[in-house]
Amino acid sequence: MTMVVDLLAQGIEVPPLSSRQIAAEADAVLAEYAKRLGPITKPPIEIEDVTTSVLPLTFGFSDLQSQLGGRVHGAIWFSRQHILIDDALNPDRFPDLLGRYHFTLAHEIAHWQLHRFLFLDEDGHAVLYGDDEMPDVICRKDHARPLIERQADEFAGCLLMPEWLLRPAWRGLTGGDEPICDGRLQELVPAIEPMRFLIDTDGIEVEPDPIRLMREVFCESLAHQFAVSDEAMRIQLETLGLFTV
Repeated sequence: MTMVVDLLAQGIEVPPLSSRQIAAEADAVLAEYAKRLGPITKPPIEIEDVTTSVLPLTFGFSDLQSQLGGRVHGAIWFSRQHILIDDALNPDRFPDLLGRYHFTLAHEIAHWQLHRFLFLDEDGHAVLYGDDEMPDVICRKDHARPLIERQADEFAGCLLMPEWLLRPAWRGLTGGDEPICDGRLQELVPAIEPMRFLIDTDGIEVEPDPIRLMREVFCESLAHQFAVSDEAMRIQLETLGLFTV
């Protein structure tokens, strides 16, 4: 993922944020959701309602890959308060990608919550010179992970899978609060043939890490509950320390 505007070139640095700060920012959004639309008692988080009913944002779909070039997932215009998601993630057309769509939308919300002050003044006017037609941040599928994108990913995980909602679901799945080690996973997950799960990375087939794959298979039911991808659920469980070596 990459940005249209090189903030460092403009003399602006993305401030570091701790995991606790990022989770608190996500929880603040969810608290506002509960205040306006009612308590959140079970997953999934209604991320579209968060976008348009809690936050002052609009969103839609467009062929961003053709318009912006490369493997673009989403983009945001801060002054317009508008998000676009690439057509390739439209869940109406590709229901199997619902989880990836939810994460991409939550990722763009993260940029709004965490980073808009880098682009807008107190009156909502742009502070950086640029093309008004171009988005402020473009999110691509890329190996480069600048800080601004890592923060947005972490926020998206906290927004869609908040710890206070995920831990009870974990207890329901495992019967307790204890983390599960990889050795125990081998007993719980049926035998997996990694070659069946080849990943196409820039035209090259790559066999996934068997432990990562095993974890994703184990958390499939949780991912379904929270309407996220198996990969996103695995990462959040690892972040919370519920998977251990």
